[in-house]
Amino acid sequence: MAAKPILYGADWCKKTIAIQDYFKTHDLAYDYINVEQSDEAMQAIQDMNRSKVRFPMVVVGEQKPMKNPSPEELDAALAENQ
Repeated sequence: MAAKPILYGADWCKKTIAIQDYFKTHDLAYDYINVEQSDEAMQAIQDMNRSKVRFPMVVVGEQKPMKNPSPEELDAALAENQ
């Protein structure tokens, strides 16, 4: 079974909202973690970005985390995760 993608972002972030729309449009289940509501989530994105706060970040299975992925990058990552 394919791993559910994880989206790290913030509710006010237009790029986060665009990725949420992508998942909804493609009828894909995903986990959303608001980095502003969790110190652990904030630390996780810093760990993914050499101590810098950058989001949205998407993690698909065991693949390398993606910073602000395009729809094409999401398509490829999700296809690889099947």
